[in-house]
Parts: sequence; C-alpha cells; structure tokens
Amino acid sequence: MCRTPRQGACAAVCPYVPVLLVAALSSCVLASAGGSAPSESTARTSAEASAEAAPSQAHAPGQQDDRAKEPPSKSTVVRGARPAQSASEVTLGRDILDAAPRRNAVDLLRAVPGLVASQHSGEGKAQQLFLRGFDALHGQDVELDVGGLPVNEVSHIHALGYADLNFVIPEVVQALEVTEGSYRAAQGDFAVAGTVRLDLGVAEPGVHLSGTLGQYGQRRLVATVRPGDDAGTFAAVELGEGSGFGAQRGYGRASLLAQAHATFGAGLTVRALGGSYVTRFDSPGVVREDDLRSGRGDFFSAALGRQGGSVSRHQLLLGMDLPRTGSGRTKLEVFGILSDLRLRNNFTGFRVDERGDGLEQTNNATTLGARAEHRRSVTAFGRPVALELGLGARRDSVEQTQRRYRESDGTFFSDEIDAAFTQTDVWGWAEARMPLGRWSFRLGGRADALGVEVFDALAFRDPRYYDGQGYSRSAFGVHLGTKAGVEYALGEDADAWRLFASYGDGFRSPQARSLSEGERAPFVSIRGAELGSRKDGERWALQLSLFGSQVDNDFFFDHTVGTTVYTGQTLRSGVSAALQARPLPGLVTSVSATFAHAYVRASDTLLPYFAPFVARADVGWDGPLTWAWLGGSTLSLGTGLTFIGPRPLPFSERSATVFLADAHVALRRGELGLRLEVSNLLDARWRDGEFVYGSRFDPGAAASLVPARHFTAGSPRMASLSLEVHL
Repeated sequence: MCRTPRQGACAAVCPYVPVLLVAALSSCVLASAGGSAPSESTARTSAEASAEAAPSQAHAPGQQDDRAKEPPSKSTVVRGARPAQSASEVTLGRDILDAAPRRNAVDLLRAVPGLVASQHSGEGKAQQLFLRGFDALHGQDVELDVGGLPVNEVSHIHALGYADLNFVIPEVVQALEVTEGSYRAAQGDFAVAGTVRLDLGVAEPGVHLSGTLGQYGQRRLVATVRPGDDAGTFAAVELGEGSGFGAQRGYGRASLLAQAHATFGAGLTVRALGGSYVTRFDSPGVVREDDLRSGRGDFFSAALGRQGGSVSRHQLLLGMDLPRTGSGRTKLEVFGILSDLRLRNNFTGFRVDERGDGLEQTNNATTLGARAEHRRSVTAFGRPVALELGLGARRDSVEQTQRRYRESDGTFFSDEIDAAFTQTDVWGWAEARMPLGRWSFRLGGRADALGVEVFDALAFRDPRYYDGQGYSRSAFGVHLGTKAGVEYALGEDADAWRLFASYGDGFRSPQARSLSEGERAPFVSIRGAELGSRKDGERWALQLSLFGSQVDNDFFFDHTVGTTVYTGQTLRSGVSAALQARPLPGLVTSVSATFAHAYVRASDTLLPYFAPFVARADVGWDGPLTWAWLGGSTLSLGTGLTFIGPRPLPFSERSATVFLADAHVALRRGELGLRLEVSNLLDARWRDGEFVYGSRFDPGAAASLVPARHFTAGSPRMASLSLEVHL
C-alpha cells in the first residue's frame, strides 16, 4: 500500500481543477448555444418518473413505443429508459456511443463517468476496471449485465467477479444504463462501485455489412440483420483477427448474438436472447522499467512468451412479460450460461522457481438462473406509491485448476489448485417510491442467501495427513441490505433542478475456496451514500454528486503475484460531474470528471492502483452535405478524449499521467459508407498498467525480492478503414 497520507489529497487534485473547470465551462457554452431540440435524449420528466419507477432490468429490449418506427437516424431512440432516482444515474444513448471510435464493448464503457478500463493482458482477457475509488480488478466491484444476462462470474479462478465483455458486438448496443453506487434494491452481487447494463438492439432495419482493415494486421467483419421495425429483434455476427502492435499480441475471435421477441394477444410479450463466442489470444506480459532504460527491453514487447489463453461462452435467456393486471406488470426470465477459460501468464519471471513462475489457470462454469419482477401502483396514506418487487435464484457449478509450467517447454511441474464447487444465491428485494408534492421518498431492502459446496482435490497434501481423497466442505450465509433515497424538485417545471440524497448497502460474495466447513459465508459489506443534484432538459442534462463508501474487511488482489492483501476497513469519497449536451442539430457532447480518494482507515494509507482523477469527453457531429458531387451524403465526425491522473502504487510510487485522443470521420451516401478511425491520434507513449513488485526475468541473475517498476504498454497510434454496406 502507498504510504501517502490522506491529507495530501487536496494537493494531488489541485493541478487537475483547471482541466475540470475548462471542460465544464466549454460544454456549458455549447449547451447555451441556439438550435432545435434534439431527437430522443435521456432526460425524463417528473411526470414520467412518477408514472414509471422502473428497476434497472425492468424493460425488455423488445419493448418500444411508436417513436422507434420513425426513419432511422444517427440519434437512436432509447426505448424504455428508466427514470433517474439518484444524482448519478445516467443513460448513455447510441448517439453518445457513436461519438468516438468503439472497437469493442469495453470501449463503450469508457463513456461511463469516472470509469477506467485497462487492457493489460491482450485482446481476449477481461479488462481491469476502476470506478469511484475502487480498483474493481476484472469485475469484483462493478456489476455488468447484457440484455438481462449477468456477466460477472462468482469465485472465478483469476479474479473474483470476473466479467469478460469481449463477447458483445458493439454495433448492437443501443444504450448503457448506469447506476453508480449501490443505491437501488435491484442491484445485486458485485454492485459495489456501480452497475452497468447494456441494452441491445440494431438502429436500422435491413442488412448491414461492415468490413475493416487496419494496421498491425487488423481484420474485422460484422454483419447485422434487423428484419422489421422492431429494433430489439436482430441477429449479428462478428469475425476478427490481428497480429497486434507488438510481440505476443495476436488474437482471433468470433461472436454471434441474436435476439427476438413477439407480442401475443392480451399484452403477452416473449423475448429470447442467445449467443456464442470463442477466442484465442496471446498476452504480452510485463516489461521491467529498468530493463527498458538500460536497453535490455523493448517498450512493446515483454521478456517471456507462452502467455495467452482461450475463451468460449454460450448463453441463452428466455423472458416473458405477462399481460397487465390493473396497474401491475410482471416479468419472468430464465437464463443459462456455459463459459470456459484457459489462461497462461507469468508476471514475475523466475523469482519464485528457477523453472519459471508461469501459471496456467482454467475455469469451466455452468450458470443457471431465474428471476421474477413485479411493478404496480398502490395507494398508501391516501398517496400513490410505485412498488417494485423482485425474486431470483442463480446456481453456478464451477471446475477450476491452477498449475505451474516450465518456461523452457511449457510442460507442467506442479499442481496448485484442483477444485470444484457449486454456489447458489437466492434473493428477494422490494422498493417503494412515494411522491409528496415536490418531495419524493424511496425505501427498499434486499436479502441474499448464499450456499456453497466445495470439493478440493489437493487439500492436505502433506503425506502425514493426505489420504488421496481430497477435502469437501460447505458454508452458508445471508446478507441484508437497506436502500433509501430522498428527492426534492426546486421548481414545478419538468426540467427544474432536483436535489437527491441516497443510501445503499452493497456486497461482494466470497471466494468459495476460502470458506471452511460450516462457516457463515462472510460477505464483504459496503455502505455507500451520495448527495447530489441534476437538471434534465431537452438540450442538456447536468449532474453533480458527492459520494462516499465504507467497506468492512476489504481486500485487494494483486494478480501480478497472485496474492490477496487484506486491509480491514477502507473508506472512499469523491466528487463527480457529468454533462450531456445537444445544443445544435446533429451535435452531441458528453463530458465528465471524477475525483476519488481511497484509503485504509487503520493505517491512514492510500489504497494502491485506484484512479484518483478521471476526465472524459465524447463529442460527435453528423449532418448532410450539400457540396456538388457529395450532395445527398451524410458526414460524421467525432472524438473521444481521456485524461487519467497519476495513480498511487505500492511503496509510495505513482503511475504516469495518461492523455489519449481518438477520432473518426465517416461518409455515407445511400447504401454505401466509408469510415476512418484512429485511436491514440497523438501517438502518445503511454503505460496501460503500472505495477510495483519483485521479479527476475533473467534466470542467470541473482535472486532478489527488491520491488521494481513494471508496466504493460498501451497501444500506439492505430488507424483502420471500414467499408459499410446498408441493404
């Protein structure tokens, strides 16, 4: 952990205050400019909020209003957007997602205020996420959902809550629904820093083909089919491969996603979502900073090979919206997921063993689940109350192994983990919202019961005790959480400023292998609160919030050396601001900035790796051209800017500042389109991940535990050209 006192937080953020102010003022100037009202924005009026208090998963992508039947345009209709019930809830529509280049689904997440995604281990591994002072690793503190399918994997061999979004085809994501914090009763396991739901759909009817060629052997083909007016009924396939911008960065993948829904008599709606995904990828590993400076290493190439892995995922969800009964609406869903991971990495070289420290991990999981949600309006104390209820269950059956392999030939020489477990979570939640004039009060609760059964084949390997039969154990526990919120409107108009106070209890489920026989499953409990305000208008929406959270018995996992560090109680606090503006026809701007502070209460030291300051701007414009031979064409321009301040590292070190600029330009005439995308436009030499620990990559060098700086290289400037055909 970093020995930097928390009192230095103000000094750390002061250099970035001008950046935040300039970004906010620039966007406000844009927002105040004249222009016609945009097409569907994410703003919701107070009347809509009172009429429909929906949970984050209350709307099937197939549900739409008549506006979805209008001719397709760049500004996609966001169907069924939930009303915001806290200062930091936000819906990011397709117009914002299209403002900057998005090569994959994780690039979509970069538009989420305050979120950082680090791709430090190749194209096929789940990215490391940072949000609101949390180093969420590969998903342990951010709940991810794709069209109702959960993405986080419980008790994963590589990282708790492992969430791999690489199966998602970015062209079929209609919107991101974001709830930062854990203030809603529908938020479940791993909803600690927040929840992100990806709503699926295809903007244009017909057949869309896109072929991409880019630097470093990048080749990609995407085909989408939308047979009718319903954006939620589609099929899409993606094929991609590339050699990467350095050694050990090659990859190949294929993904299929399809969704259909049908409406029957009496208001019965049925939805099906399915998909398959497979990839094989190489991983570059890390570079020692002192090797780079001495000329023994290359910035883009790590010292060791044999790293990488393969992933497959197959999934199916069936959902049903029952006919309305009075003011009540009921939704039922069942889902199943098969996922497999094989991963090899070596972050320490030959520090632990002269044969090499390489680890191969496998995780084969089967997930089955069901949930029911019911919403209705009732009357209490003579006042209307919007009531939401939810029930669900999820069972994960997992087999996992971890073995050491030789760097010389890749063969195994040591088994470390050989385990199988089942983990069952049964939950129920309720939430009620009552308006009283300009006031609105929200109160909810959630209960999760967790049962775990583990069989560990390698337990007690000491020959004095081990009889060759392994060790079996079971555990059980319950987590109870409270959710509450207060809202006050400063005016009667729908676009008046609203003030919010929110509170919520979140949790992480435990690592199954860490539990002992009969133990009460020790959930990691998180208590979070937020004060903020927001103003949602036709042309712009502004959000401001102050947030804080307390985590009991916290820990962080340093996956570079495979060690879990328990820290006791940790505290996080910060401030966030976000602006969406559509001041002129065809112009969209989304700007956000977040400052966070995270430290261990007992030692008053900073937690390592979290992102203290993050700023993001997405600006896009599209409109018709009237030039002679280009008349009738549509031009699109866009850019995405990312600023990440220095992150604290172990042993009182800090990472380097990162500033990245991406841009694209696209021209479409009739059925044909051409798109040029450039990432890292300024060709910055940046470090995607930075770590401090001991290593030895030269087996002939003397062994040492002295910590050293390591990094994984971020991508250089990369350009690609796509030809699009719309039929």
